Amino acid sequence: MNKYDVGIIGAGVAGAFAALRISQNNPGTKTIIFDFGRPPGKRRRQLEGWFGCFPAGDGKIYPNDLEKVLNLVDGRKARHASKWVFDVMAQANPMKLVKDTLPSAVLQKKIHNAGFTLQTNDHYQWKPESIHQLSKIISEDIEKPGNIDFSFDNEVHKISKKKGCFQVSSVNGEYTCKRLLLCVGRSGWRWATKQFKDLDICSDDDYATFGVRVEFSSQYLKEFNKSHCTLTRKDLEIGPFSWFGTVIPEDHADLVISNFRSNEDRWKSDKVSFSLLSPRLFKNEGCYQADRLGKLAFLLFNDRVSKEKIKVLLKNESQLCYLPEYSWLKKSLEELDGIIPNLLARGYMHVPNISPLPAKIKLATNLESEIDGLFVAGESAGVKGIASAAIMGCVAADSVCK
Repeated sequence: MNKYDVGIIGAGVAGAFAALRISQNNPGTKTIIFDFGRPPGKRRRQLEGWFGCFPAGDGKIYPNDLEKVLNLVDGRKARHASKWVFDVMAQANPMKLVKDTLPSAVLQKKIHNAGFTLQTNDHYQWKPESIHQLSKIISEDIEKPGNIDFSFDNEVHKISKKKGCFQVSSVNGEYTCKRLLLCVGRSGWRWATKQFKDLDICSDDDYATFGVRVEFSSQYLKEFNKSHCTLTRKDLEIGPFSWFGTVIPEDHADLVISNFRSNEDRWKSDKVSFSLLSPRLFKNEGCYQADRLGKLAFLLFNDRVSKEKIKVLLKNESQLCYLPEYSWLKKSLEELDGIIPNLLARGYMHVPNISPLPAKIKLATNLESEIDGLFVAGESAGVKGIASAAIMGCVAADSVCK
């Protein structure tokens, strides 16, 4: 009874777009979607359930996410998938592109001299009502052919492959799938790492990327010209700069990290915030250490997401000083003060902040893993971004149905 051609684990952005693609292009493919959270139209937890983190974010869609996908996927397939994704999105939102601005020429020179690469971030701005409208459109279109079953409020414990098929063990029973697409998104980074290790397909789990979310009054950032830019170099990732919103907690079950909201009036403020992250080496235990550091920060501050003046850290009075893994932070903030004057004196930091990605695996250009028939998309494949997840979901859906 529980036999399917395709199983999709994760009904977030990648899983939803993959299911829509299958329903439209392969209505004869019997498919099941598993998710730990709630189904469409139901009250859900922050990151879990239908549409994943899209309703809980700040509503920005970055078209340059396509460039991240092109690092993994065949260019023709990725661009075709991108056009299809944005055509689907346009049914719920006019998709008016907001062109990003550049910082002042003087500031650009400071950024370059500090060794950073500057990337501007054009984007589409979504309001919650458009996100919910898209969610409704996609869920209704998926149901029309009748070839896709849903299994929400159902936790998958184990994946194995026997006799050419995947055995999916879950709270609600055992399922057999000829092919499998794994796309558990932001909320499933630790779960995905465990599955990858159990399946013996991890290629790299050596780095944990973590830091703080910096918050600063917009009056001190006039040279940025309200740019949403990102600054990157080998040891640091700064941005994107998020304007006039509020830092909020993002729940990952027993771990909380700092996030940002700005697409509703209730989140408005005069503040700018941005992630300050650094990849740190932890041989063969990067994901474990990211998880550990997030939980330790919670214990040290006795708060879900702590807010502290940066100068407290400079005086060695911050609880973060008890974590040697954060020893790099003070020097990085002092260096950043050369680009953003008054940051040390007037800035705040929110702790913890981590980049919640699973261990890395090797993927072919069609997003198939080293295990025949197992495909991986979205953040489970190590690629961040709403548009990236949707595009990869489309590519994986085409691949898994061949």
